[in-house]
Amino acid sequence: MTILIGLAPGQKDDAAVHLGGMLARSIGEDVIVLAVIPAPWPPDPYQADKEYLAHLEVRADRALARARTNLEASVRNVECLLLRAESVAAGLLRIIEERRVSSVALGSSSAGLLGRVMLGGVAERILHATDLPVIVAPRAFHEGKATRVSQVSVAFGRADHDGGLLARAAATARTMSVPIRVVCFAVRPMPEYVGAMEPSNEQLVVGEWMKRLRDDIAAALTAATQQSEHVGGRIATATRVETVLGQGGSWAEALHDVAWRDGDLLVVGTSHGPLSRFFLGSHAAKIIRNSPVPVMLLPRRHEHE
Repeated sequence: MTILIGLAPGQKDDAAVHLGGMLARSIGEDVIVLAVIPAPWPPDPYQADKEYLAHLEVRADRALARARTNLEASVRNVECLLLRAESVAAGLLRIIEERRVSSVALGSSSAGLLGRVMLGGVAERILHATDLPVIVAPRAFHEGKATRVSQVSVAFGRADHDGGLLARAAATARTMSVPIRVVCFAVRPMPEYVGAMEPSNEQLVVGEWMKRLRDDIAAALTAATQQSEHVGGRIATATRVETVLGQGGSWAEALHDVAWRDGDLLVVGTSHGPLSRFFLGSHAAKIIRNSPVPVMLLPRRHEHE
């Protein structure tokens, strides 16, 4: 299987390359680095945009050469491709159809904050069109001292207890031979907006909420273990998993309240919408937008699937 790294035309941020390399070293997979430049449509017999397209091709060649230099010393097999297509997403989907791709690594939208994750149109198009995991790097991401993934964290809420998210995240962690933890977030609005509550009472509410979440987590892990054993597999991390709570007056504060380190990977589940295989709840979208580490988007699966 192969990790597909997508580069946008004229992209200067090497975040996707750094992320794809870290994933490839963790799993031992090959890498395809794809740079897509626009194909003129409709075809222009006068070639008015010939110089502009040639300029984009030169920039894409340089980006691919930089990616090869970055990856080839530590990744088993690196293939660099330059493709003309009507869009970056269309080029990526063409390679997904033609090759055995296991996941797609992308950079964040240039509209996002530095050091944070922002889904762009390319990531959303891939998620709408396929069931592949899409991993998005924070803007200007660099793996730092961690050459591999060092820990998998799963963002877990009440909607995730029956979606197979923990089982799939545990399988990912096992493949990478790293520990897994579950992270939950409690965002408490400022008192002037919701009325005052005694700190002791507020803590009791949070404590009861966490107790219910831990029960859901235990049930999900038990179900995942039983299903894995039924098909002859094993989830080594399913018996005991660390649970961490991030709290704050905003989603940014709650994410910051959790300890993150180089090599962390945050797993977030997506749902099937009425017209699409990709849908993000409001909480998941806020978690992604405030994540300081790469985010792996996994579609939730239910028992009938």
